[in-house]
Amino acid sequence: MNIEVLKRYLQQLEKQVVLIFRYLAKEVFVTFASLTTILLLIFMSNQFVRYLNRAASGQMPGMIIMKLMMIELPNLLGLLLPLGFYVALLIAYGRLYAESEMTVLQACGYGPSQLLKHSFIMAAVVSVLVTVIMMWVSPVINIERATLLRTTGVQTLIQLIVPGRFRAESSGTQVFYVESMNHEHTKAENVFLARLTLKQNTPEWGIVWAEHAFAETDPKTMEDYIVLQKGHEYEGLPGKAEFQVAEFDQYKVRLPHPTVKKLYQDLRTASTTSLFPFNNPNKAKAAELQWRFSIPITVLVLTLVAVPLSRVNPRSGKYAKLLPAIVLYIFYANFMFLSRDWVASGKVPLWIGMWWLHLTVILIGLFLIWRNRVKLS
Repeated sequence: MNIEVLKRYLQQLEKQVVLIFRYLAKEVFVTFASLTTILLLIFMSNQFVRYLNRAASGQMPGMIIMKLMMIELPNLLGLLLPLGFYVALLIAYGRLYAESEMTVLQACGYGPSQLLKHSFIMAAVVSVLVTVIMMWVSPVINIERATLLRTTGVQTLIQLIVPGRFRAESSGTQVFYVESMNHEHTKAENVFLARLTLKQNTPEWGIVWAEHAFAETDPKTMEDYIVLQKGHEYEGLPGKAEFQVAEFDQYKVRLPHPTVKKLYQDLRTASTTSLFPFNNPNKAKAAELQWRFSIPITVLVLTLVAVPLSRVNPRSGKYAKLLPAIVLYIFYANFMFLSRDWVASGKVPLWIGMWWLHLTVILIGLFLIWRNRVKLS
């Protein structure tokens, strides 16, 4: 009979623990979703302003800004999820402590160890999501971004052309003018182009005028060109009568466009498998690999810090320890960027890499947990 009573008691206890976990998970993930959305909007707005400045300075057309923003959204989300979850734990648990709900839970047998365990279960879910983004989604997104910027070479320049105005490129060594363009900015009428070149250490101007022009990409070399039709070309030195004059039906000229790294030079576009092993002799690849593993690890490490830091005195308020927690995160995040650069430059051995930083924050978390237990004892 006693055994049956004990079994029923344990079953009821398990049900209570499950209900508590669901309640905590709801509080954390609702706060987490709200915070991540707000952070995403803030950082996307900042990125949008940066792109607007680049468009205003003539570095990219305004028409691709929104497309770039959407492409970079998953990458930004992967970096913001650890921060959002960290702050969500601080706010959600801080409210429970401030309103004495956590005290009631502890009085019912739900101790700090169970709270930490359930927090790590929630953190594991977020960490898996971040891992998928950093390991597989991010390289694909970066390839799309680089391809978009690369293939908008002349198209970028064409979209920035204002008919009826002279435009200088490459520090004034190339100047062009377009009288009119169609609504889609794909064809131009009455085009003027002047280019300054050096021939035998002597500056010489080449001037081209054409009735029609349009953009074209070479399918073999992927170079972008302006194709001029029905025009004339003049080459010579101003002030001298020695000029060469040519007439053409079609003339191709490569205009400057935004400089973008080739795909194989940008490690952000490399697949994760191509970055292995961890002791890769190519330090840049080793740094990129450690970076991709470090972002998901930060979710778990920050959870170890957030749980003890969220414990506040009801009189202090639920935001009492939010400021020191944010300061700790700022140092953690900044040193992650520095550590990646140190590994890539060879200033830090690969076996130390970025792991020393995670270990340091883990020790801080363990110290905070020990201090809380000492206070409770």
